[in-house]
Amino acid sequence: MKKICIFAMGAVFALSGAEAYAQPAQPVNTTAFTVQVGSQRLALALAPVQANTDGSQIDALLKHTLQLTGLFDLVPEASFLPGLATEKLAATNYDQWYISGASALIKGEVRLDGSKMTLDFGLFDVQGNQQIRIEYGSHDASAENYRKVVYAFVNAVVQFFTGEPGFFGQSLLAVTRDGRSKTAKIVSMTTDGSQVSRVTKSEAIELLPAWGPGGTVLLTSYAKGNPDLYTVSRGAGHRISSHPGMNSGASYCAGNGRIALTLSKDGDAEIYTMASDGSDLRRLTNNRAIDTSPSWSPDCSKIAFVSDRGGNPQIYTMAADGSNVTRLTMAGKYNTNPAWGKNGLIAFSARDEQKGLDIFVIREDGSDLMRITQQQGKNDKPTWSPDGRYLAFSSTRDGSSRIYISTADGKSQNAATLTGWYENPVWGH
Repeated sequence: MKKICIFAMGAVFALSGAEAYAQPAQPVNTTAFTVQVGSQRLALALAPVQANTDGSQIDALLKHTLQLTGLFDLVPEASFLPGLATEKLAATNYDQWYISGASALIKGEVRLDGSKMTLDFGLFDVQGNQQIRIEYGSHDASAENYRKVVYAFVNAVVQFFTGEPGFFGQSLLAVTRDGRSKTAKIVSMTTDGSQVSRVTKSEAIELLPAWGPGGTVLLTSYAKGNPDLYTVSRGAGHRISSHPGMNSGASYCAGNGRIALTLSKDGDAEIYTMASDGSDLRRLTNNRAIDTSPSWSPDCSKIAFVSDRGGNPQIYTMAADGSNVTRLTMAGKYNTNPAWGKNGLIAFSARDEQKGLDIFVIREDGSDLMRITQQQGKNDKPTWSPDGRYLAFSSTRDGSSRIYISTADGKSQNAATLTGWYENPVWGH
């Protein structure tokens, strides 16, 4: 019996052996066939969901979320042997799925009992001739909440293969416009780009969103004419910083309850921190250069920021009290928008020799600079997933500005938003 294993985020898991049925597989010898995230992916067949009603929305969502994980190459339905596309959940012809090119298989089925709708999914090891039983919570799925069932199932599939759950059900903040030069508004959405909703009802220009304490949203708004910083809860905004000039670029760290931000009240842009209600303002930088775009380290002990004190914008780090300023980036003449991940990496956007804007990552000690995007339109404003395994950023590679999700190594990149104009994503929990 052939083995299927997948190497992802430092763990190897096998889908073979009767003892693995209903349990996450155990590590195997690395000489076995492996699939690395973003490089060589597992060949996965996704059979159309069997339903008495139209299941196309479920099919589309399942396909989109599985692609965003970066773990799978989906077998084209045109490759399925006759009859497989209508195969029931309870009976699986493993030999025919194997001939069709699948190493693993997902099938789904909708059952209606009066007004109650149940959505069941199955994950199958095609080469091992067995179903892999995974738990993903409630299967009750009305027309309004079938997304929750799909998210829970895909998260469980990702956890089976990688040891860590997927990210679906988490949220993104973003800036949206009706077009390139239209008024900017802040929205929230799920990580697959759906369920988009406005954060406020204001008609003013809104910029630079960030997550605040308790799921609140921090944003810069021109509602009073000046770019002031607001905290928003359930659509209601409260102004917490309204100094003359810029009040922007907020970054909140739950570990110390403080907000880092950029203020220009003293004539040029400087980095400050303050309590979450706007009190206890403390200045961290003090020079004639522009200092902006602060980003807390996960443990709140340091801040990454942008400064042109060396002649052009570069990424620097400093301690939370403003001491021990260290230049991080040495290459290029325009490095900006740092985002500090749980993995110890700092992502940022930079102009390359072709004047394009691309995403890079670097370790906090300045080592291991790695390029994520190249010659794919304007790529900007990176943000890390809470576990540090994925990046989201905006990209114009398709003409419109869309939110893309990438594996941390950049080898798998997929559009989360498929329509509209979105930029400046911020990943939440």
